[in-house]
Amino acid sequence: MDMITYIILLLGGGCIGGFLAGLLGVGGGVILSPIQFELLKLNGVDPQLALPMAFATSLAVIFITMISGTYQHYKNGNVEKTGLKQLMIFGVIGSIIGAFLSTHLHVEILEILFGIMCMGSVVSMIVIKNPENDDNINRSKLAHSILGFIAGILSGLLGVGGGIIMIPSLTILLKYSTRKAIGTSSATIIATSIGGIISYIILGQTVTNLPPYSIGYVNILQFVIIAFASVIVAKYAANLSKHVNPKILKAFQIVLVAYIGLRMFGIV
Repeated sequence: MDMITYIILLLGGGCIGGFLAGLLGVGGGVILSPIQFELLKLNGVDPQLALPMAFATSLAVIFITMISGTYQHYKNGNVEKTGLKQLMIFGVIGSIIGAFLSTHLHVEILEILFGIMCMGSVVSMIVIKNPENDDNINRSKLAHSILGFIAGILSGLLGVGGGIIMIPSLTILLKYSTRKAIGTSSATIIATSIGGIISYIILGQTVTNLPPYSIGYVNILQFVIIAFASVIVAKYAANLSKHVNPKILKAFQIVLVAYIGLRMFGIV
């Protein structure tokens, strides 16, 4: 594949990821990782190498997009400070372990795990009714530590911010309102993504046959192009989401994540 075509496809992938991330309020890893995986394979990269590269670069993009998003959530009072330190510290520890596991597992196992994560998210979105207020938040430091650790492992292992598991868990188990769950999850994702990025960079130092412009498993070319497109488009998509019925947004998110999960299983 020639470079111009590759860059155009990366821009397109970044626009799609940014649009869906802004529209649906997700970090984008569940969308950006599969897009990058497919593009790397089209560019001739071995799938066993392409998947951890997709995860690592996705985390780098997520880190950039989450900084501005978290600041806005913080200004709006939607970041719950109680338990945040535990979420972030154990999230970093988990993401380091997850990144190590990702580079040592076979690509087919990672695809299955990613698919399971997607389908679990779909089930939670369908059956769970989220609290509308924060009156009964569980402020247990132990519960926040465990949740941060699990989200961190998923972040490092599968190249997602962790919000896909953290938001349902905060609302279901710890009784956060949806807005507080999204804001607190966004702040935690900054920490989990940092842990994953650093780990992937270190773990990739001894790997041969990496594509050009790579620092460890993080591909700088993909990161710059996708982040540029994603950040710009996400801003407009977020504004668009204010004018769309929330039930339609939720239904669209369910269909999208289910499709990605089924694709990882090789069904579609």
